[in-house]
Amino acid sequence: MYKKLLAGVMLLAILTTILAACSIHDTGGGGTAAGPTVHMGNANFTQSSITIKKGQSITLIDDVSTEHIITNGEWKTSSSPSLFKENGAPVYNQTFNGNDSGTLGPFNTSGTFHYLCTIHPDMNLTVTVQ
Repeated sequence: MYKKLLAGVMLLAILTTILAACSIHDTGGGGTAAGPTVHMGNANFTQSSITIKKGQSITLIDDVSTEHIITNGEWKTSSSPSLFKENGAPVYNQTFNGNDSGTLGPFNTSGTFHYLCTIHPDMNLTVTVQ
């Protein structure tokens, strides 16, 4: 009887260890992406700024069937984008064709970094890295 009980406890311990090692950490960003996420609508980022920790990446998610071209810079006026890259900012230039996603980063330098959609005026994203 004790041998069966001991075998059951050992099996339970092994299964607990396996499940803990295989668990997925969800940081609350939504979807199946691990880590911080920023969603895109028809002509905007659903949030215009995000604060993350040094070393993290951001998953950009295009939730609609609208094309976006995301790159470094920002719309300072509605008439023309200002393309630039801050020191330490990850270089980014990705076309989204709708209902897809991409990874921006990792951000290995603390600071404030700017990204925009070159198609949609005033579609800016500010990333603050702590």
